[in-house]
Amino acid sequence: MPNRFFKFYIQSLYRSKGNTIKNIQIHNDEDLEIDLMFIGDLAKQGWKEQDLGLFDRLMQTHPTMIIEHYSGYLEGVDVDDCITRKNLYWRYQRKELIKAAKSEQNLTNSQQLPRSDMAKIDLNNPFTWILTVNCGKQILKDCAAQVHPEFEPGVYLLPNQLRMGIVIIEQLEDLPEHLWLKMLGNRESARRAFRGIDQLSSPERTARNDIMAACLKYCVYLKDLATDSLTPEESEFMKTMEEIDVWYETQMNQAELKGEQRQKQEIALNMLQENIPLETIARITGLTVEQLQQLQTEQEKDRSN
Repeated sequence: MPNRFFKFYIQSLYRSKGNTIKNIQIHNDEDLEIDLMFIGDLAKQGWKEQDLGLFDRLMQTHPTMIIEHYSGYLEGVDVDDCITRKNLYWRYQRKELIKAAKSEQNLTNSQQLPRSDMAKIDLNNPFTWILTVNCGKQILKDCAAQVHPEFEPGVYLLPNQLRMGIVIIEQLEDLPEHLWLKMLGNRESARRAFRGIDQLSSPERTARNDIMAACLKYCVYLKDLATDSLTPEESEFMKTMEEIDVWYETQMNQAELKGEQRQKQEIALNMLQENIPLETIARITGLTVEQLQQLQTEQEKDRSN
């Protein structure tokens, strides 16, 4: 999925679970821009209203999360860039937090904060999740990445001092709890994930609607851009969404027809109980006499049971 969609997507899914901030510039340098930061609030009702499976568990591993997304193969230089951006960001934030704490305690710049206060400040050091479609074994080896002990295959931890992990979307199994992450995979992965999400029942259906809203919002955004300014990924996204839209509309129409059919059957059953002639019921409901006879047979079986 295109990187710009990723930001729409995360903000739509997690708006009820915390605060998301996108495009954080480091030293006013666009090349050092952090894609997205999520500050979770576990007291928010959103965590109880919808469970996004593995995605939620990843987003709950630390109060402040930097999320970087790569829509292709992750390379070593990408990991280096993530480390650089996070370190520069935290170095500045840490200085500001220390400065504020000293001011509050009336300490001079040369005086040290108590160790307990420094420990509290360091709790704000963000953890970074790199979400990537795929990644070679050599990159994981070079980064000294290890399979995360608490999560499924496909989730890796880098050395502790880096405070960073990698999620390889293509390595995640096709399970319901992975669907939300699979939406950020390649085109086919996203298509399968969307259809899988559509089949989920409440409360996950609320999140499905959020995804639809994010997709529509992003499509509107892309339509406002000149065609020649779209990346190949964004053009593919538009095609995929057109296919999904046609499929989704078909599903909704089928569901509507099934609902109408059930309603007719309920009316017919009530009329059968009043011993109204089959021909009359057929004329009113639009059901055939044969369908009514089948309903009558099933009704008699239920009574005998």
